[in-house]
Amino acid sequence: MRVLQVALPLPLPPMSYLPPLGQEGEEALGRRVAVPFRGEVQVGVVVGEGGRPSLNLRHAIAYLDPAPYLRPEEILFLEEAARYLFAPLGQVLADFLPPFPPLRHRVRLYPGADPKVLPPGLGALVDWREARGFDPKLLDLLREAGMLEEELAFREARGVLVPLKPAHPDPQLDRVLQVLRELGFAESQAALARAAGVGVGRVRRLVQEGYIGTASPEEAAPPPADGVDVAPLHLPERPERVNGGRFLERVRVLKGLLGEGNHLVLFPEVSLLERFLAHFPGATPYHGGLSGPVRERFFRRPRGLVFATYGGLLLPFTPRSLVVVEEGSESYKLPSGSRAFVPPLAELRARLLGVPLTYLSLVPAVEVLERKGFALPVPKPRLLLLDLRRERGFPVTGRALALLRQVEERGRQAVVLSARKGYSALLLCQDCGFRPMCPDCALPLRYHREGKGALVCHQCGHREDPPLLCPRCGSPLLAPKGPGVDWIREALAERLSLPVYRYAGDGKDDLTPLLEGRPGVVVGTTALLRGPRLPDLALVLLPLADGFLLESDFRAAERYHRLLWALTELRPGRRPLLVLQTFTPEHPVHRALEAGEVEAYLWQEKALREALNYPPRVRMVKLEVRHRKEERAREKAFALLEALRAEAEEGEVLGPAPAPVPRVKGHYVFHLLLRGSTERLARLLGLLDRRQFRLDPDPFHFVGLLED
Repeated sequence: MRVLQVALPLPLPPMSYLPPLGQEGEEALGRRVAVPFRGEVQVGVVVGEGGRPSLNLRHAIAYLDPAPYLRPEEILFLEEAARYLFAPLGQVLADFLPPFPPLRHRVRLYPGADPKVLPPGLGALVDWREARGFDPKLLDLLREAGMLEEELAFREARGVLVPLKPAHPDPQLDRVLQVLRELGFAESQAALARAAGVGVGRVRRLVQEGYIGTASPEEAAPPPADGVDVAPLHLPERPERVNGGRFLERVRVLKGLLGEGNHLVLFPEVSLLERFLAHFPGATPYHGGLSGPVRERFFRRPRGLVFATYGGLLLPFTPRSLVVVEEGSESYKLPSGSRAFVPPLAELRARLLGVPLTYLSLVPAVEVLERKGFALPVPKPRLLLLDLRRERGFPVTGRALALLRQVEERGRQAVVLSARKGYSALLLCQDCGFRPMCPDCALPLRYHREGKGALVCHQCGHREDPPLLCPRCGSPLLAPKGPGVDWIREALAERLSLPVYRYAGDGKDDLTPLLEGRPGVVVGTTALLRGPRLPDLALVLLPLADGFLLESDFRAAERYHRLLWALTELRPGRRPLLVLQTFTPEHPVHRALEAGEVEAYLWQEKALREALNYPPRVRMVKLEVRHRKEERAREKAFALLEALRAEAEEGEVLGPAPAPVPRVKGHYVFHLLLRGSTERLARLLGLLDRRQFRLDPDPFHFVGLLED
């Protein structure tokens, strides 16, 4: 008898099932199938056949697709990706699949079954009933006893709301209609009401008057944004990487790389995808910002030029080429699940499909430097380094303030970038040095000044009122230290007559006046890089540039290098003056920026990492051990080291050591780092009990906890 291997979108390896009763001879590979699992019904994908039949094996309930949902090519990719990530195949499947549609599940007793022998409440099953009205575990008992007949199918996606007319004479209703036009579609009246900030009654009235109608999800894609039409730039031969140039030049190169037919272009985040999409009206977007039904329907029939985020790697089609945009971006890192970093998986996917792969970015990642490349000429940045060891003024030096006043006098725009949200990094007693600390993390509490003020931990969310006096010595001299977005904004608002806006992940002011060309200053975090481009931007200022550089991560300098070059492109068409207040003006990143060299610093960084036997020379994985008691966390970490000692060679294991922040969310955290090839790391990890640690297969940060 055949045995199916079914991958469920759970952190598990494939499970063994017998084919559905009455469908034993049907082709199964790649089809979605409903199976009993832990007393409930789960949907998985058949990824193979094989295994020994057993009396303990249960039958799958029903196939849910008439044809394969995944091809053998996608199944092979899942298997190889799982090996690369040291993760269960089901976890990789869960990371890359679009959400399954809800199930329509009806049940009844097989004709002839006596309802009198059933537990109370199941007598109604003599006729067809919706399964959700019954205890799943009782239904599973009937299923296992062979008494239950079932019908399962995916529910058809309901229509979404779309605008039918351009405007409404009532201004209040017209505002709701314009919100829908900007969104493209809304999944329900309630969703549109929330987006517009109105009651559902106004949305209902627009529907009744014929200004809003319904359409299928796949017909309701948002219209492409207006963009500049550019001619393709054809290169003599297809390179493995393209770097440098201005944004529109890279758009032209991408147009030249993409011919007719199917192509897949991967982006690290939706904002960048949409910037490129404005120049490719024929491309189809595929990302998590789209509704589940839209993504699921496109997944079943992918075609043409596809602009996607990481989920596009599993689309069941063979593109003529694959392009990865900004391959060094941290946004390619999945924060949970398999914790994959997407570019290596894109390379794996291209190799398995036998299609060419090209990396396209302003600044190449260290990992791709040695690939055959094509460099576009890069305009030399306009850069001013202000040495904080010599300059006066805080948090903005006198010279930087003078430049901002020039922006003010000329009616231009400026951006001021901070590495910190809130008002300040901490409160400090001027007399005894006391700092309020988070009770659950080994971190000082960040000071937020709005309202009555608050002390907040940005790791665990702990919140408390700031003390009026020092709890240790009773001194009233509690002063903020380490300026954040709100401190800098306050300082500039006192010194400039220009309007000063705030733009950070925890709150964004309306930048419409600036987008219309009016003068002003925006103070924010790196969220500005994903925001709208200011048309008259003249100055970008980093009051404490070292805050972006001094991180507990061997990739921190490379990340800082990439950030600075990205800041030079904040204004379309022209490069603003980039002003860095820093204690390290002689840092190699700054010197490379002064020289206008995109790659020079990266080659230095690569040589340093090779000397230290760090990535990309070898792979590195992070093992995280945590416990609420410090001694138990340390014991568990050293137990892992002991388990590795007999097999590991010199230099393959670093640690264990406390994490850079040794206590987070009430847990003491220890790290071990393993270095080697994928095969060697798999050998070492095979010696360990995976329940004793959390694994990051491509570590990018060493602060915080690995979440499930």
